[in-house]
Amino acid sequence: MRRLVILLLLALSLSAHDLHHKVLNQEAVVVAFSFGGESDFSYQSYEVYAPNSEIPFAVGRTDKLSRVIFIPNRQGEWMVKVMSEDGHGAEVKVTIDKDFGVQAYSQTFFEKFQKVLVGIALIFGVFGILTMIRRRK
Repeated sequence: MRRLVILLLLALSLSAHDLHHKVLNQEAVVVAFSFGGESDFSYQSYEVYAPNSEIPFAVGRTDKLSRVIFIPNRQGEWMVKVMSEDGHGAEVKVTIDKDFGVQAYSQTFFEKFQKVLVGIALIFGVFGILTMIRRRK
């Protein structure tokens, strides 16, 4: 009887070391990185920082599709830092609203001024064509 009690106690302590898991369907924030074209940024290091925190909320590597994916637990400005072994990297600020949706994010120089640059290029193109036509006459 004594052996049975000891055996039961040992069996109960073994279940404490079992790693439990759940599979959930939740909305996440996805930040995708690339160098443009076909160049990817897969399997590179990243850190995600919650608002007003110096300790990373998440660390890891980008997935095969060059993405950092995380589920924020509070609103505010989150910081995603990515860095490669050869020194390339970026910092992206993502503002999360009270409903845990993306409200805004920091854009690259090209994203900010893309419309302006395209407009300037069109103006130069039109005037270039007009100049060529006038020179032929």
